[in-house]
Amino acid sequence: MKVTLDEVAARAGVSLATVSRVLGRRGAVAEATRAKVLEAMHELGYSRSTLLHDAPRRLVAVGAPGNPEHWQVQVCTRVAKALQDHDLLVTRPLVETDPEPLRIAIDAGAVALVTPTLTSLHTDIPCIRVDEQSATTSDELGRQVTGGAQTDGTAARGTATGAAPAGEPGGPAAGPAGADIIAARLDLGGGMTTAFEHLRAIGHRRIGLICNDSGELAVQLIRRFLAEHPARNLGLTLEDWIARVPKSFSGGSRAVLELKDATCTAVIVQSALQLHGALHGLRNRHLQVPRDMSIVGFGDSPTMKFTGPPATVLGLDLEGLSNALVAATLNTLRISSTGLPTVPPVFRPRLIARTSTTAARQ
Repeated sequence: MKVTLDEVAARAGVSLATVSRVLGRRGAVAEATRAKVLEAMHELGYSRSTLLHDAPRRLVAVGAPGNPEHWQVQVCTRVAKALQDHDLLVTRPLVETDPEPLRIAIDAGAVALVTPTLTSLHTDIPCIRVDEQSATTSDELGRQVTGGAQTDGTAARGTATGAAPAGEPGGPAAGPAGADIIAARLDLGGGMTTAFEHLRAIGHRRIGLICNDSGELAVQLIRRFLAEHPARNLGLTLEDWIARVPKSFSGGSRAVLELKDATCTAVIVQSALQLHGALHGLRNRHLQVPRDMSIVGFGDSPTMKFTGPPATVLGLDLEGLSNALVAATLNTLRISSTGLPTVPPVFRPRLIARTSTTAARQ
């Protein structure tokens, strides 16, 4: 039977936080107390991969969620390369949908999980991830981040504000081993507002959303869609303008026609596959983008410049997100002693205006 940290704490007569500090080798712990914790672990037969901190090369799991978005794959690729450049071993398990690959990585000695997933995974090792910027702080932090349109087709970069140092509340290295460590936040509300402002400026009011039928990102996009929609106070049933479909070409093709029939004149689309499907579905009905339907994608990718027509998107600062995850990982593993700013950086998606959006037809 698996021995828990609570049992170790009870046997040693110390708090759970003290056991976590001993395991994570962070914070001040008296030698006598440390010895009691280690003795309790030995008596109970407790062992875990995080005790391998002094190995010549440590193993880090860099995991994308199952069926990830393009931007999540790109962030994982950048993070993995950067960590390898710091002489860390990297494994790439998928997370969320199947816990077994992650469990295998932990059993093999992984000392941390780094992921662009937006939900807690409740791992036994530190989980360094991104999170959605909460509604309670978005107004305050919205004054520190900027969004705007780029028309040159280049990758957009969100403006970020600081990240907390180790041991400070909310900071990247705060919390015990096994806790979530928020390295960066995505201001999805600000991104959705940017998309709405762009579409409203060119005359659109009936704006729909195509999103995945599962996953935390879809949940957050729906929540922000309902909270930020320009028609939210007009007594309309905004749920009728949300199409939850599989992340697939056929899902996007079907969803855009449903929203067109619901009299939407513009849609925001979560995934690239759905966006390609939406373009195909409209063409099959002899409709044109953007004349009959304007489309805004979430997240940029190389293919977005070559859709017919090139897609207007909410681009993410992949380099900034990756750097924040890497910095928090190195800080957590005590590889870097560089101090980090006071709050996790906040990245707001920024509009890259191409030709898949135009003025609504009157």
